[in-house]
Amino acid sequence: MSDFVRSIPVRWNDCDPAGIVFHAHYVRWMDEGFHDLALVRGVDFRAMEAMDPNFRSSPLVDIGCAFRAPAQYGDLLDHRIAPPEIGSGRAFRVLHRFYKGETLVAEGHQVRIWAMAGPGGEGLRAIVVPGPIAAKLRGDDLPP
Repeated sequence: MSDFVRSIPVRWNDCDPAGIVFHAHYVRWMDEGFHDLALVRGVDFRAMEAMDPNFRSSPLVDIGCAFRAPAQYGDLLDHRIAPPEIGSGRAFRVLHRFYKGETLVAEGHQVRIWAMAGPGGEGLRAIVVPGPIAAKLRGDDLPP
């Protein structure tokens, strides 16, 4: 299992009046990054929703982010996502780190569930992540 890494160019509109990345963009990048990881590893939420009208994706139930150093317009960040920590429960944790070169600029986490429609198609109910899906998300078949 290895980290999923993607590059994020910091654009002018990602920054606040102080000239550093506005905090909410890290939250957005974590969400986008998880979905990019899933798609690259063969978990296509849109296709799964089309195949099963009761599938409700993998909603976020908790999130946190700590800021360690500033990132500014023109920087190129490496967004590193650790293999999701998926066990036998209904929730799983995804760890994110953002680097500018060797400098850690932010680190965060997400807690997600695997969701299906609730009774009568209403609401959500969390279920255990199916084994083959968990293996794909973790990258169990990828070289270290």
